Amino acid sequence: MKGRVLFAGIALLALPAGAEPQPTEGSREEAVALARVPQHFRDGAVVVGWSQKAYDVAFAEDQFLTFKGHRAFAMTHLAMHDALNAIVPVYRQYSSVPPDLLAHPVAAAAQAARDVLVSQYAKAQADLDAELARWLGPIPNGPRKTRGIALGQRAAAAILALREGDGFDFQGTYTFGTQPGDYQTTPPWNGFVAQPGFRFAKPFGLEAPDQLRPPPPPPLVGAAYAAAFQEVKDYGRIDSTVRTAEQTAYALWWMEFAEGSVNRLARQLVTARHTHLWRAARLFALMNMGLFDTYVAVWDAKYEHDHWRPYTAIREAGSDGNPATAPDAAWESLRPAPPFPDYVSAHAAGCASTFHALRKTFGNHTHFTMDSATAPPGMPTRTFTSFTAAARECADSRVRIGFHFRYATDAGAELGRALGQYVAEHHLEPR
Repeated sequence: MKGRVLFAGIALLALPAGAEPQPTEGSREEAVALARVPQHFRDGAVVVGWSQKAYDVAFAEDQFLTFKGHRAFAMTHLAMHDALNAIVPVYRQYSSVPPDLLAHPVAAAAQAARDVLVSQYAKAQADLDAELARWLGPIPNGPRKTRGIALGQRAAAAILALREGDGFDFQGTYTFGTQPGDYQTTPPWNGFVAQPGFRFAKPFGLEAPDQLRPPPPPPLVGAAYAAAFQEVKDYGRIDSTVRTAEQTAYALWWMEFAEGSVNRLARQLVTARHTHLWRAARLFALMNMGLFDTYVAVWDAKYEHDHWRPYTAIREAGSDGNPATAPDAAWESLRPAPPFPDYVSAHAAGCASTFHALRKTFGNHTHFTMDSATAPPGMPTRTFTSFTAAARECADSRVRIGFHFRYATDAGAELGRALGQYVAEHHLEPR
């Protein structure tokens, strides 16, 4: 039967001419597997819709100030991914959901997302049930719809069972050190540090939190430290005379974290490029399980190395033993730094891992324009010629804003790239 592929006794349409380009990475077998999905089930809108809904309910609860939202994002998208791949097995599942080749894909994905999110945000159940009804309503009643709902429920339950007791909310304890180079509280935090126990959370894709732990920062007495010290002292100060107007603007523009900005970009790209539903589900699952793991690995590095922020380092430079660093008791960063140690940069790592996932899906040299919730007046969007360029500017912004030494952003970016690569190579692989 020319132009068709037989799968499980059902005639399924092959990928038509002019459809979405082939994956940037993947085999001919992967392309054939994607083509086994009937044409009317290839739209990634259900993944995009539930990504937005997951963000909305998580942001409404705590604005991503804890790691609950990141975990919920990852679980939601993994459950959707596994439900879809129990129907047509294009990619390996994260869990082990038994196959149901006759289940409706949209019903399965929507139900999986709803069940995960209700388990995390019970107060939002009415809103989540309304979102579910929006996706289930157009599907004709019958066995396929019923089976899809049941499959989605099983997929959600499987992911939730795997993550039970994963320690994501362990607060831990912390004692400030007393030696030069040790992290100290910075205004306005007054002794508060953010969840030091998170470094012990169970990752989604890594084998252990310290699997990719970077080496220590450079010694305070060396030339590398002095160079990084001088750079952030000059460019990161609130009243800098060397930071350009554009650098000031994009330092503020990039303040929004990747769980917001890069996920939003992914939704826009998937929609604009009509990305195949199975590929879209895999992208969001890899991106968000990788982002959660990035924060776990970064927290491991931060609290292991316990390195001071530029705010403290510059004000206390007289104690660092380096004759090339001069103290400035009045130095302030462009904006107040977050309440956790400097090394490595979480923002550089988060951008590197999430943009890596986009690069593997769409190809690195993809031109795109993205926006930011923290965009300053006159710079509503930024346009980039590659995902690598965007990740590089994201990392650079943390030096310009005065939050990090350059070696902290470099090490963070390297950690994020390595983590993104590892997760993609060891999870949800094409069958």
